[in-house]
Amino acid sequence: MNDNKEIRNVLERLSSWEQRIDFDRPVEKTMDIQRYLNYYGFDIENVDFHFGKMEIDEQEIAVQIFNPKQSKATVFLLHGYLEHVGYLRNIIQFLNDHHYRVVSYDLQGHGLSEGEAASIDHFSNYVLTLEKLMKKARDEMAGPFYIIGHSTGGAIAINYVLQHRDHNFDKAVLVAPLVQSNHWCLTKLAFYLIKLFPFIKSVHRRYRENSSNQAYLKFVRKDPLQPETIPLEWLNALIRWNENIQTYRSTGMETCVIQGTKDDTVAWKHNLHFISKKFPHLKIVHIEDGKHSLFNESKQIRELVFHNIHQFLTD
Repeated sequence: MNDNKEIRNVLERLSSWEQRIDFDRPVEKTMDIQRYLNYYGFDIENVDFHFGKMEIDEQEIAVQIFNPKQSKATVFLLHGYLEHVGYLRNIIQFLNDHHYRVVSYDLQGHGLSEGEAASIDHFSNYVLTLEKLMKKARDEMAGPFYIIGHSTGGAIAINYVLQHRDHNFDKAVLVAPLVQSNHWCLTKLAFYLIKLFPFIKSVHRRYRENSSNQAYLKFVRKDPLQPETIPLEWLNALIRWNENIQTYRSTGMETCVIQGTKDDTVAWKHNLHFISKKFPHLKIVHIEDGKHSLFNESKQIRELVFHNIHQFLTD
């Protein structure tokens, strides 16, 4: 059996995993779990690893907890669109090394979670998942709680914090957050033109050069968990969310945005302007030459990103 077929079989079995996530007891590292961790490059020595499913809105969500032997706070870590927890290994390792417990999960339709691939009916479904998991974590874990969201994960964090005045997060870090994508007007125009042809349900996915780390870009293209199409339903949900988010009241929460200056995935100048109005207690950090996938950039760039995250959380 070749390596590619073997890892696909492993991922299929883990996608069908039925064991519930246990916040207290680490999971037994079966051969499949160890192969998953090895494939995505996790080094979790001296870290208790929890893996399991949690049913939310009739869908099985794959949850992972990385718990160092000594932890001073809990970080909820949200990945971006078309990604999954496997792409967060660098930031998870950094946070664990600095004694942060990390709670993360694959969004519905991503990674090992259930749901139509890379699709969503409404962004509120993403927010509901975070809401249910945060409620469970509050009962099981001690604070303080922080939230870090990359790209679409940042959009989910924005939505959640603005909607929930009793959210219990002490600080938020938004890394290359999505509000509007790059070339937003052209994207909307193309979407409405394609909608004239009801038999078209998705468009072919184009892999972006969203990092200067060539090894990372090569890995993404061969990752079995990567979808090859973008459903129009997801674009529709993003457009509607952009309309809804305008109506939410601002918050006094301490927030940091970390944004690469060579990001051509999101309309970052517009997004920073919007976020600064909703989050008046905002710190903005520009990462020179950083592209969109800041957690998987070159070592020099990502270390700068991680340094700013750590500094903000400990300020």
